[in-house]
Amino acid sequence: MNKLLFCLSFILISTSGWAETLTVTPHSVVRLMVSNREPNVIAVMNDRIVEANSAAGKLADKKATDSGALIFTTEESAPFSLYIETENGFGFTVNAIPAKKYQGINVSVMNADAKAEEVAEDWEKTSDSYSQFITRTFMAAMNNNIPTGFVKNGRVNVNWQDAALNNFRFRDSVSFQGKNIRLLQVNIENRTTQPIQLNERVFWIPQTMAIAFNPTVNTLRPHEQVTLFLLIKEKPQ
Repeated sequence: MNKLLFCLSFILISTSGWAETLTVTPHSVVRLMVSNREPNVIAVMNDRIVEANSAAGKLADKKATDSGALIFTTEESAPFSLYIETENGFGFTVNAIPAKKYQGINVSVMNADAKAEEVAEDWEKTSDSYSQFITRTFMAAMNNNIPTGFVKNGRVNVNWQDAALNNFRFRDSVSFQGKNIRLLQVNIENRTTQPIQLNERVFWIPQTMAIAFNPTVNTLRPHEQVTLFLLIKEKPQ
């Protein structure tokens, strides 16, 4: 499999109920409104999807077609991330927004950099794929280990969205630095008097690659805490 360069841009694209073609930069984050009552289909032009993983196991079912497209179903009502990798090493993240009112999507993705020369970063050589790198990094941190290729370097200041600051208290932040990528670990607490549904979009900051929670829960009761993990792309040094 071709080696990858994590060159992330963050884009928001919404679609539902009809066939659509999207041009996507490698390692972009694509927002898709998906159905949680009908099958959803994602295909990559001139390529085959070989991996599709949700860190929190949010897919009820998934399978590949003969042409290499992904068919998946979900029963979730809260947004979640889906990491997709193709046979040619093209990886991107889907920020899925599920609802029963949406019809199943049928999306064809075109790799914007399909002809671009790929260059491997040193830290990336330890990972077989985009989705495996994300999963491996999150799992190491959740098990209180420093992920391969990272060093612990203390706290980092984050400009959280107002929606996050108004509803959550952030404590005990820890930062792990890789090559042009940072892993942020922080405890979050529901500071309100009402249960709050955990929504990944509330915690997105510029250059976010992926988000995970530990333990995996959909709702936080008043004063309840979970650990939030963010992978953040940084400018090459």
